[in-house]
Amino acid sequence: MKIHILLTVVLILEFPCVVQGVLMEDWLISTLLQDYNKLAYPGTTDNATVVVKHDMTLIRVVEFDGTKLTIDAWLGTEWRDPRFLWDSSPTNIRLPISQIWTPDIVLYDNPDTRTRFEPNALIDQSGLVYYSQPVRLEVDKCRPFQDEFRCTFKFGSWTFDGFKIDLQNRSQVIDLSNFQLHNYDIIDTSVVRNELHYACCPESYPDITYTVNLKKIKTGWFDRL
Repeated sequence: MKIHILLTVVLILEFPCVVQGVLMEDWLISTLLQDYNKLAYPGTTDNATVVVKHDMTLIRVVEFDGTKLTIDAWLGTEWRDPRFLWDSSPTNIRLPISQIWTPDIVLYDNPDTRTRFEPNALIDQSGLVYYSQPVRLEVDKCRPFQDEFRCTFKFGSWTFDGFKIDLQNRSQVIDLSNFQLHNYDIIDTSVVRNELHYACCPESYPDITYTVNLKKIKTGWFDRL
């Protein structure tokens, strides 16, 4: 009897996730973050390059004056952090992005883009990290194209080159499944990965360029003239 009680005490002290189910996530997060340095880049000696995947979901056109386009969108970012590896329950956790390392992917035309709130990142036990961030984006690179307008959003890392961050697109098009139709209709979208090279240096600088082709919706007889 004494041995059983002693074993129970040891399990509670050393492995609370096993004995007390309500503490599983608490214990796991505390363990993972105990020596975690959110300032440290998650590249390893075996693989110094971190693959970062990026996507955009267009929610609404806020304002468009023929040159400057303002939109609400969700920006998705995905990568692997080898410091988040475990083989017990739960199989995934959620952490605020301010608590972990995140790639510095920005809109080059307007890096000062502000977010609505700080989202959680979803992290699974293989180290896969993903978060979707609601943002308001503004660009003034819209050009007329026949009876449409073509606007581009160029994203890339602010400080890392291609040897450190291999930026890739998760889709060939912008997600329009949540688009709220108002004054402008989206005719077409495209997503292209580019690599910029300089003569001085061997590294590349990848970017993801999102293109939106939009057209004003004609609602009255005056618009049809």
